Amino acid sequence: MDLVGITNANQCNQEQQTVSTAEDYNDNSSELYYSEESEDDDPTGFGLYGKITTAQLREALEESTAIAKDAVQPNKLEIFLHQNYGDHIVNLESTETIETSGFPYIIMFHSFNEHASELRCYTDMLYKSALQYGDDICFAITDFDNYEAVLNYRPRAETYWKRCKKLGFSKYRRPDIYAVDTDNHIYQFVGQLNADNLKQFSHQLMNDELYKSETIPKDDEEGFVRIGVASNFEQLVLKSDIDIFLVLYSSKCPCSRELMPILEEVGKLLQDEDIIVVKINAETNYLPLKYYAWYYPTILYIRRDDKNNLIEYSASTRSVTDIINFIARHATDDLLEYNRSGRHRFD
Repeated sequence: MDLVGITNANQCNQEQQTVSTAEDYNDNSSELYYSEESEDDDPTGFGLYGKITTAQLREALEESTAIAKDAVQPNKLEIFLHQNYGDHIVNLESTETIETSGFPYIIMFHSFNEHASELRCYTDMLYKSALQYGDDICFAITDFDNYEAVLNYRPRAETYWKRCKKLGFSKYRRPDIYAVDTDNHIYQFVGQLNADNLKQFSHQLMNDELYKSETIPKDDEEGFVRIGVASNFEQLVLKSDIDIFLVLYSSKCPCSRELMPILEEVGKLLQDEDIIVVKINAETNYLPLKYYAWYYPTILYIRRDDKNNLIEYSASTRSVTDIINFIARHATDDLLEYNRSGRHRFD
């Protein structure tokens, strides 16, 4: 190599060293890059254009280094999951909302961020399902506080969650487990929690067996109370242009059975109003998580112009008069036969 070549090579190496570390920059120096012909170019790669000082370049390099460091720094929970379960179980952050993503999820909620090691018996169960069904289902864990963020859902029974927080962490409190299919249907795992039942739950999700619906009865419109099932829930309730008095019941529940003749009488008295009385067996029909029945019977009033506001009937008595009073008070429009207090207008 000739003298000119050696000189050029040394100069090139010096320039590479100059732009490689922030410590080599002289903050008092003036323009580092500038070209009249290429003023819009970014020779630094940091989004700096035109006249650039070494102070600007130092700041950009330090910021980029800090961002890169944060981006690759896993938290303790992610390290725990990777060390014990590889890539079979993921952690869902509060910023991640489950939406239609082309594949289903099974999500376990507990206090994992602070107590992952103490809850390992539950993640071990999830891992066994993930080993068998992980190619088709995403298995994930997250904290109780992330219900609303992850599932895009706020539980109705807020006093229940406040009580859980007040009592504090307990490794004996079983996690809440939900399956989310590709149509964004959300199902809660119920029954005894063990590895075999969780595998069965995973199998049902993968084979679309969780969506339960009774057949729509042929005589549905003949009585004073409409019969809802999973198949007609959207049309009957969610898309209804009139108010809905909705009862979620269980055929095994004595209180539900006692309520049925009362419902018929209420439906008869309101047959000329813009209100539909609907009953759904919540044990044998899938319902969106928002309408999950925490107990039976769960009674809700849904106004036609505010479907997201579920007004829950919480009175201890459920007589015909009590229910009429409740409906009259919350109805979108004044009833024809009753005033807002539930008193008959023509008494």
